[in-house]
Amino acid sequence: MGKQRFRYSASILKTSHLYGGIGGLLAFMLGSILLLNVADDGEFSLSKLFLDEDGDVIFEVHLIGLCLLLGSIVAFANRQVWLELDSENLNIHIPRFTGLGLMGFTTGKHRVPLHSIRSIELTPVTGFRNMAQALQQSRLSLVTDTRTYQLQPYNFLKVGHPDHRIGIGSAFGKPKTRVEALVNQAPLVEALSSTTGNVELTSSPADRTGPLANHFNLLKHKGMVVQLTLLAVLSSYALVDYLLLTNYLVIGDMPLWPFVSAGLLAGVLGIQLGSGAPRTERLGLAALLCVIALAATYPGLQRYTLMASTDARPVYYDHTETGYFQHPNYPAIDQRDSSIPEYWQSLPQDEQHTFFVHESGLGFAVVDMTTVYEKSRAFYRAND
Repeated sequence: MGKQRFRYSASILKTSHLYGGIGGLLAFMLGSILLLNVADDGEFSLSKLFLDEDGDVIFEVHLIGLCLLLGSIVAFANRQVWLELDSENLNIHIPRFTGLGLMGFTTGKHRVPLHSIRSIELTPVTGFRNMAQALQQSRLSLVTDTRTYQLQPYNFLKVGHPDHRIGIGSAFGKPKTRVEALVNQAPLVEALSSTTGNVELTSSPADRTGPLANHFNLLKHKGMVVQLTLLAVLSSYALVDYLLLTNYLVIGDMPLWPFVSAGLLAGVLGIQLGSGAPRTERLGLAALLCVIALAATYPGLQRYTLMASTDARPVYYDHTETGYFQHPNYPAIDQRDSSIPEYWQSLPQDEQHTFFVHESGLGFAVVDMTTVYEKSRAFYRAND
C-alpha cells in the first residue's frame, strides 16, 4: 500500500463554502464603503474608497487588511500540520505553535508503528445543537503500548481526494443524528480502520453539556428570536449611521441620561423577552442587547440633533489657538489633536471663522465639518 497523506484544516466547512463566506463578508464591507462614498456627495471617487476627508486610510480598509492577515496566518499554520500513513507507520507532524495542544490534542513529531496500536477510540460529541461545534469537539484516540495520541478525526483531508467536509447549511443542523456517522466516515478514520487490520475500532458518543451546549436552541424561543432581530437591527444602524455621520463633529458633553435610559430599557426588555429560557442565555443575550443599545445611542443622538435642527446656524468662532476655537454661547471646538495640523496652522489666529452648528437642546451641539474638510483637502492638494 502506498503512502496516504492528510492535511489539516481548522475549519469543518468545505473550502468553497469557507471562501464564499469570507468573500461575502469582504464584499459587504467594500459595498458599504462604496455606498457611503456615493451617498456622501453623490459623486464616485476611487481614492475615497480608501481615504477619509483628511487623506488617511479609513478604518474599514485596516479591518479588511487585518482579516486577510489573520487568514493568511491561519492558512500558513494549517499547512504545517499533516499526517502520513503507510503500511507500517503513522507519521504525525503537528507543530506546537498551531495551538492544538491548548485544546488537548497531540503536538510534535511522532512515528507511531501500526503494530503498537492496541485500539482506536472514537468519541463523537452529540450534545451540541450546532454541527460545527460537535465535529470540532469530537476526538480520535490512538491507544498504544506507551501513550495515547489525541487527534481531531474530521479535520484531516486526504490529499488528492474530494473534500469530505460539510457545507454552510449543514453546519447549523442538528448533530444528534449525523455527527457519529460523519466522524466514522471521515477519511482519516476509514484509512486507519482499513490499514490497522485487526485493531479494535470503537465509537462511544459523548453528550457534552455546558453554557455552549445546554440543549437550548435560541431560534425556537420567540422572545430570543426577537432579541436576535433587535441585535441585528441596532448593530447595523449603529455601524451604518456612525459611518454616515463622519462629517459631523460633536461639541460639548452629551447628557448621560439617554445612555442610561437606553441601556436599562434594553436590559429590562431583554430579560422579559427571555422569560422561560435558561439563565445563562437569558442574562447573556440581555447584556449583549444592552451593550449594543448603548453603542447605538451615540449616533442616535447625533441623528436626532440633525432632524430637530434641520438648518445649521452659522456661528462665528474666535480662533484663539492653533486648532482651538471659542464662542461665548457655544461649546469650544478643539481640533488641536486632529490629523490635519498643517491646515489649522495656516488659518490666521485672532480672527473669526464660521462654523455651521446644529443645536440639540440637550447641552451639546453638532458641527457640520463638510466645508472644513473640503477646504483642508484643497489646502493639501495645493501644497502637494
